[in-house]
Parts: sequence; structure tokens; C-alpha cells
Amino acid sequence: MLTRRAVIAGFGAAAAAPGRWRARAAEEFDYRLGDWTGDSFAPMHAIRDGLWRRPLPAPERRVDVAIVGGGLAGLAVATLLHDRDLVLLERETAPGGVAKSGRWRDIDYALGSAYIVDLAKPFGDFYDRLGLTPQPVPEPVDRLLTGVPGAQDPRDGEWRGAYESLKELLRALADRADFPKIPINDAAEAALTLDRLSLLDFLRREHIDPRLFDFIDAFCFSALGARAAEISAYAGVNFLSEIIGRIHAFPGGNGAITRAMAERIVRGGAGRIVTGAAVFAVEPAEDGYARIGWLDAATFGEPRCIEARWAVVAAPYFFAARILRGVDPVVTAKMTGLRQGSYLVANCCFDGPISPRPYDSWTPGGGAFIDAIDAAAVLAPQARPKDHGVLTVYAPFRDPGAGRAQLLAGDRAALARPIVEDLRRLMPEVFSQARLVEARLTRWGHHHLIASPGVVGMMRALPKRFGNVLLAHSDGQGMPAAESAIAEALAAVETIRRG
Repeated sequence: MLTRRAVIAGFGAAAAAPGRWRARAAEEFDYRLGDWTGDSFAPMHAIRDGLWRRPLPAPERRVDVAIVGGGLAGLAVATLLHDRDLVLLERETAPGGVAKSGRWRDIDYALGSAYIVDLAKPFGDFYDRLGLTPQPVPEPVDRLLTGVPGAQDPRDGEWRGAYESLKELLRALADRADFPKIPINDAAEAALTLDRLSLLDFLRREHIDPRLFDFIDAFCFSALGARAAEISAYAGVNFLSEIIGRIHAFPGGNGAITRAMAERIVRGGAGRIVTGAAVFAVEPAEDGYARIGWLDAATFGEPRCIEARWAVVAAPYFFAARILRGVDPVVTAKMTGLRQGSYLVANCCFDGPISPRPYDSWTPGGGAFIDAIDAAAVLAPQARPKDHGVLTVYAPFRDPGAGRAQLLAGDRAALARPIVEDLRRLMPEVFSQARLVEARLTRWGHHHLIASPGVVGMMRALPKRFGNVLLAHSDGQGMPAAESAIAEALAAVETIRRG
């Protein structure tokens, strides 16, 4: 998940002024612009727009389990069913979904989701199964950038009392049996009442200081896709609780989790993960075999088909509804009606020292971005490079639709320049010691579900089984989190093992 903590009052300036920097060519910059990574949108848009509504060809292969989507949830299903005859179809050239990483020199950096929070059962057990030991992010975990040299973090000054009151509220909720948890099917009725409120209404009811509302709005935009007034209090409280606990991270973010899963799956047999496979149809069956139609995402060649005793659709619900055939139109309408956030990530590569720094530096009104992670901060002190570094900069769009339009247009220079300018303004000490040599942009056009009020109740009521086709995606928990993906995978696997 991109659960980024942030403080802003007007971030997403790049989205507000889409034509601002287009007059300047990329070669005029004093840093390189890497090629795009992230979403490959062309095949998915073609499928969405109905270009592949056609009968499926004869199946070429039969398997026990076919999984559509190689993000956290899909990989988790395949990992848990490693003893079955299975195939996983992934549209991108590598599995991982939004939990991928890149590398510059000897530093691994996140392309999307960067850390995890909950290590209780069943999540900690799942990481143990993968041979992973999540490490807490070292102190200092974060800081607030004001843009004023020498200015104090407001949480240690004028916000101290208000911030402590918020944390006291969250601690009290965390100690109760009705804390709004993942998985949502285990939630107490008292917790579900939070889903019927907006987070803002809940905080007002609890008399939280309004001076914190801009901070909380920013957190919600980043983690859950909208401001607190538009977010379920169930989801908001669940996510905000991270400020009273510890966050854990791997070098390169949550890509370490997806790599470990992919390696485990591949060890089970060749051909289990098929990349570059864009699925355009899934036909459930009450008895017998489901059929899955797919095509080469790069060439749009002849359609192909496999059949499976079980099919698991581990794709966002808004897209899953478009490829599932024969489903109740009322259910389909609910799934396609869900809103998705859009996101830009810029990995800024520096030649020169930028550490030691807090893990996460976030802004109170930075404009083009909300926070920047020091990719090397999770390394042991002796392993941190002293002459180069990478800042992973997160820039969600306040208006997801406008953001998607810009990401689709693909003008890297227009999107990178305001981010770099704000980095210079807010982190002048980095630029005084080091030189920015490259900005690597990652686009997520439909990054995560916007957790609107009522989403938890809707997901609890929405069917996740259609004959022998199961839904297993973080959307099913109403919250875009690694824990949501794992919970959905565990539920799907339990159904398959029960038969």
C-alpha cells in the first residue's frame, strides 16, 4: 500500500496546472529523466473499452488453479497454493503490482508501496513463511518540512498538545476489542458503526483539535484516496493508528515481499508465472472448469484460452467487473462504481551525500509532492552509502481524473520539474551537498481504492464467489493495504482447499 504520512495544504500542484512546464524540453534540465515505469495502460484500456468482447477460443491448457493478476494478492494466493498445478497471468513484464522496486547503483528503492504495519496473526506468520524478517524503521522515523530554515517540527511545538490528544484517542481505540480491523469479516458491530461515518465527522465528535485536520486530510489523500470528509471512519482509524505504532520496511519497500513470493512460486515449476498476459475474459462455471481468455499485452496477437478448476481474479474490482462474464449486473455496477486514486512516484537519484536523514520527510504545503523517503534509511548504518542516495518522492493527485489524464499524456518533464523545484525549496541541504543526476518516474493511473464511507459494509455484503471464480484483491477489504491483500488471499485459499 502507499500508506504515506503527510501534511499538506494544497499538494498536487502539478495536477492543478497541467500545462505549466511543457514549454521546456527534457534536455534543458540539469538531470536525466528515466523512462516511465508503472502501469502499462494500453491493453487494459482496450479491454475496458470492449475491443475484446468475443467468444473464447478452444482452451490450450488445463490447470487446477488460474490466477489473474500478479500483485500482492495474486502472488499470495499462488504462494499459499504452491502444492497445486497453477498458473498466474500478469499483464506487466514482471509480477509485483504496485509493490515493485528499482535499483540505482547499490540502493534499492520503492516504485510504489514502501512499508508494512501489522505483524500480528495472520500477517506476521505469512512473512515468516517467506523467510522474511520485517525490521522496524530506525529513528528518526519522520519529520515535517516547513520550508523555513531551522523551523521546529510543529508536532514538537504548537501542535504538541493536539497531536498527543489524537494519539491518546487512537491508543484507546487500539486497546478495545471493537477496533476497526483487517480482516473486516471479523469486525465487531460497534466497529462497523464507524464505517457509516466519515472520518472527519468522527474526529469532530471526539473533539480533536481542528488544527490537525489539514494534516489528517493529507494523510487520507495519500493512504486512502480522498480527504477525511470523504473517507470511512473505519478505514481512517485503521490507517491512522500507525502513528502510535511502529512501521517496518525492507530495502526497496514491499517489492521484497513480492520478489520472495515470485521466487517461491517459480521454484514450484517452470511456466507458473506468465507475464505480458492481458486477461480480457473470465467465464465462471458452476461445475467443471472456468475459462480465462488472454492475449499478448505487447502485440495484441491472437486470443488464447486456458481452463481451470478454480479461477482467482486478483485484480482491482473496477476492472474485474469488466472481464467477468455472466455476473449479476447489479453486482457489476457496484464494482465498476468504485473510485480509484491516481499517483506519481519520482525516484530522485543524487551523486553526493544525502544521509543520514529521517526515513520519511513530509511537507505542510509542498505543492507538487507530499513526502519523500530516504531509500537508504532502512539499511544498517554501516551499509548506508556515503557518497550517493535516492529520495523516493510521493505525489498523489488531488483530482484522480485529472491525474490520470496527465499520466496518460506521459509528459515526464512537465511532471518532474515542479517536484524537483519543491525538493530544492524544502530540502536545500540535500542540494548543497549532492547533485541530482536522474529522476525516474513511475505512474499509477488507478493506484488504489478510495475508501469512501460505507465501503466496508459494501465489501462485506458483496459476493466474492461466482461459481468456481473467486475474487481476491485488497479492494475486498475496502482498504488499500498489504494486510488487505493477504487477508483476501487467505480467504480465497481457504475456499479452494475446502473444495
